Amino acid sequence: MTTSTTTDMSTLLMIDSAFARDRDDAFSVIPLGGGRGWTVEVHIAGVCDVVELGSVADEQAFLRAETRYLPNRTIPMLGEAAEQAATLTADGSRTSLRVTGTLTPGGQLVDVTVGRGQIPVGRCVAVDHAEVPGILADPRHPLHSQLAAADAAAQVLLAARRAGGALAFYDLTRGWAANEDGAIVAIPDALRTVAYVIVQELMIATNEAVALWCVEQGLPVLFRNHRANPVAGSTDELMTEIAAASGDPDLFAKLRGRLLSTLRAAVYEPTVHGHYGLRLSAYTHVTSPLRRVADLINQRIIVAHLDRSPAPYTGDQLAALGADLNRRTRAAREAKKNRFKHADQRLVAQEAARDLAALDARTFHKVLKAEAAGLLRAELASELARRVDADLLTAPDVAVLIDAADRSWRPIQLRVLDTLADTHPEMAPSVVSVWRQAHPDQPPTDLEIRRNGADHNPLFAARATHLGIRGPWAIGSAKKPAEQAALWAAVRVQLTGTEPVDTEPDWPTTQHAPQPAPSPQPTTPPPVPHDPGSAVATEPHCPTDPGVLNLEGTKKSKALSNPTAWLMSLAQNNHQPPPEWEFHTDGPAHAPRFTATVHLAGHHAAADATTKTAAKTASAAALVEALFA
Repeated sequence: MTTSTTTDMSTLLMIDSAFARDRDDAFSVIPLGGGRGWTVEVHIAGVCDVVELGSVADEQAFLRAETRYLPNRTIPMLGEAAEQAATLTADGSRTSLRVTGTLTPGGQLVDVTVGRGQIPVGRCVAVDHAEVPGILADPRHPLHSQLAAADAAAQVLLAARRAGGALAFYDLTRGWAANEDGAIVAIPDALRTVAYVIVQELMIATNEAVALWCVEQGLPVLFRNHRANPVAGSTDELMTEIAAASGDPDLFAKLRGRLLSTLRAAVYEPTVHGHYGLRLSAYTHVTSPLRRVADLINQRIIVAHLDRSPAPYTGDQLAALGADLNRRTRAAREAKKNRFKHADQRLVAQEAARDLAALDARTFHKVLKAEAAGLLRAELASELARRVDADLLTAPDVAVLIDAADRSWRPIQLRVLDTLADTHPEMAPSVVSVWRQAHPDQPPTDLEIRRNGADHNPLFAARATHLGIRGPWAIGSAKKPAEQAALWAAVRVQLTGTEPVDTEPDWPTTQHAPQPAPSPQPTTPPPVPHDPGSAVATEPHCPTDPGVLNLEGTKKSKALSNPTAWLMSLAQNNHQPPPEWEFHTDGPAHAPRFTATVHLAGHHAAADATTKTAAKTASAAALVEALFA
């Protein structure tokens, strides 16, 4: 006995590339009256009705495991004939696995039903990703209302996932998104529209709904389980890091690499254990049976259950299928990782043989990282000295440099640390943070803070411990400069192995000359990052006389070349607390704008930009302009 099939005459949208030949899914989203949510209907291609268990196409699917999309051609998992017989199309009727439910305003899919579906000729409409923004902007378009409803529903689903702590990240401008495991993956150019978010969110919701339905039915399928890795950090912390690094290509690349190495891969298992990255109690794969064999396996199990037919796989067979898919996925990931690693090593070796001074920052960093494991070449030592004097070294460069273990590196290590501690004290926390990201198994660098003196003229002492070695006390008129000096000193002591014996701060006899002395301005500050989307407040607020801050002997051009570092030095030289920034985020999730407001000695200025870093720099530049006005 088979279950009854269900048909509906509302339009089903198939959003994919205009040239796609493997359309797995189609959906309809209809608003409910009174703002009560949406009715959601998803149809998944009935591949199991076309590809019989044990057929040639079935064997091909198990051998290939998934469709492979190569630069010049596509290798269909099922083969072309079976794929075309099962793919959803506007020109022919198709059977389907039909999932319906009500999406609440809070982002929950409730009242879910799973059953067989029958899609008549003409009910499906193909929509290219590139067409969706135009349709959404044109109320007269026949698909406008349905796509607008789908867009609104997707945003509600996304907001609910983020509120639940999921690793939910999209950057359509730069072309990045978080996949289900939390790794940051590239979005193909042709898919970088809001349509990508719509499809992703609706399919994640469908996979979750079917997984929960299978749990309720007591139906073993290949659940998609993802376990947490304790060293990866919380999802909230990771989302904050992703958002902060999105405007810095080098930092973003390093963060992507760290996520790939620390976040565990999801696995297929016949028992449900939840999904850490998506923050879901149950999850599975059913929405891509044309392209992924796990989805085909699950569809066979579900349809057999609906038809009251014998199960296509025994419990042992299902467990073995999941284990085999996990093994093959691990092997493919490792092979891909090794290919990229070997290709990168060849490239770095070629670049290292070139003129080091001609290398850009990213390539130089790769060369430095590759050579830090061995003896220091004289050419590299000279280039490191040149770059630190020219203010060209970055925090990741320094983090790699202090890891070099051979004694031949010690003189240049100390030269770089001493130079940056003098010219860029504010870089110390960044160096320690980057080092920590590369060594999640090591204890964090701890800071101990003491305070002395009167409330109107306090002194602060800081002492840091790096890799178990405690550095000397550093004393300053503000807390932040003392912490920065302490971090530099602790790293230096760890390299030299000369742990100080002082147990208490050596407070100065007069509070008019705190030690260490305020660091001078950077001699050759790096250029200010340019953000074409930034906007600076035209009238920064200055409630007190700018003369309160001594600008004698300073040059506006130098201040503007690195305004953030210059403001920090200015505060130290005038015995003022360091500048503080407030941030406000506005705009849609896929294209946020950040407004930064900087405060220093009663002065403040604001600016906004498309990244947090650019907004911070622009606000600092605005305050510099105000102080020199």
